[in-house]
Amino acid sequence: MGIIDTSELQFFFKAVTINAKKLVNKSIDAYNSLLQIDPESTREIHNELGDDLEKSGNLLGAIKAYKKIILAEPDNVSVLFKLGKIYTRLGQNNEAVETLRKVTLLDENIPEAFYLLGSVYFTTDANDEALVALNKAVALNPAYADAYYKIGLIADARSDHDGAIKAYLKTIDFKPDFIKAYQSLGFAYEAKGLRDEAVKYFKKSLEMEHKNN
Repeated sequence: MGIIDTSELQFFFKAVTINAKKLVNKSIDAYNSLLQIDPESTREIHNELGDDLEKSGNLLGAIKAYKKIILAEPDNVSVLFKLGKIYTRLGQNNEAVETLRKVTLLDENIPEAFYLLGSVYFTTDANDEALVALNKAVALNPAYADAYYKIGLIADARSDHDGAIKAYLKTIDFKPDFIKAYQSLGFAYEAKGLRDEAVKYFKKSLEMEHKNN
């Protein structure tokens, strides 16, 4: 059995250690350079991170990423809108209203922002505010079926059955497969005592349910 040259082994391990330190130093340098990148690149990184986290279902993580951008750019409409949508999904109504209101003040031409704001107001029984926001949504997008449907629900809640029917009919004009709108039409006609019309729309909703199943 030959004699092991320990000096060679020591040299090898010393070389590995030196190279490892170089790699660590390079990693640290790369990280430090990231911390010093320009604001636009920082925004892009956090924006993409937020989008990826949102797609994966990590909504709280997405909120943190988007908030990093808002700290530097408090009036960034696109990021505020993303935050507003997430708050709405999470049922964080106060945060959703605050954020979406800011979006609509900064940019008055985003139909979905008004729709979501109206939806949150409706959820919290602030129907007057909801109606203003939803009407703004359909003014910007006259084919906004979901907004018409919620306008109909508010009319129904106020026992304004004619107004509800008008809104529900608008809904199915633009979204013919909206089953809930047919059901709501049935109830609205029933409330008016128009049983034949009510049965027609109840039947239509049942036919659509069976077709989808």
